[in-house]
Amino acid sequence: MKFAVIVIFRVAEQRAEEFKKALRFHSENTWREVGSIKFVSYVDEIDPLTFYLYELYENRTAFEAHTKTDYILEFRDMVTPLLREPAVIYRGVPVFNDERSPKGDI
Repeated sequence: MKFAVIVIFRVAEQRAEEFKKALRFHSENTWREVGSIKFVSYVDEIDPLTFYLYELYENRTAFEAHTKTDYILEFRDMVTPLLREPAVIYRGVPVFNDERSPKGDI
């Protein structure tokens, strides 16, 4: 069963560029992972210091392996001092697959 993660980061004033560099580091490493299907990051259109991260994995096991990589620990160390509050993390599994959509099973 697919496993998704959504993370909301609220970055401190004057730290957005540093955060973007750290996010790029995280993205490039995650894209190479076996079991990682999608990794997309967004910046809020109203608040340029709020970032959203969407990750999709083949299953929870692939996500758990991701959380144990050296670079994810390095990413956490990089971004923690850049945040104005702790990141909010949501984890979930599909409610249903919509057969009408070619992307419904993701």
